[in-house]
Amino acid sequence: MPRITVDIDATASSTIRTSDDGASGRLTSTGWPVGHGRIPDTLDDDGLPLDALVLMPEPALAGTTVPAWPLGVLHRIGAPAAPAAPVLLCAAEDPSFIDLVDTGDLPRWHAEGDAWAAVLARLQHQAVGEVTDCGTRAEAEHLISDAHHAYERLTGCLE
Repeated sequence: MPRITVDIDATASSTIRTSDDGASGRLTSTGWPVGHGRIPDTLDDDGLPLDALVLMPEPALAGTTVPAWPLGVLHRIGAPAAPAAPVLLCAAEDPSFIDLVDTGDLPRWHAEGDAWAAVLARLQHQAVGEVTDCGTRAEAEHLISDAHHAYERLTGCLE
């Protein structure tokens, strides 16, 4: 899937981090910022752009567009007011994230579903429900593709 963009609404610090620096084997506790936003030119089942969480090397200002690649989808239950499952992404073209390509890589980054949900709850100032699991990169790509086609059908911009 080609790189996509995310329109950032807000950014928060997180506990998502790598566990060693690779070269020396030292443990690190660097928390990476996570941006919350929407994927433009997509529509979810509620007719809204897809909800997205982006792991970034630096915080982004609201209104910034960030290039990213999908990692997975955060599945959750118990929050009826919450939007559909957010797509989990990481900022593209940053060497810090070169080995982060699918949900199987998330445990090494201490970035399981609960860590993402904690950031989402802080950014939305509301409960986000219980995390059931994280869907794969393939699921995220399929979700984005379907949402993009829904946008094209609605706007008459079919390719």
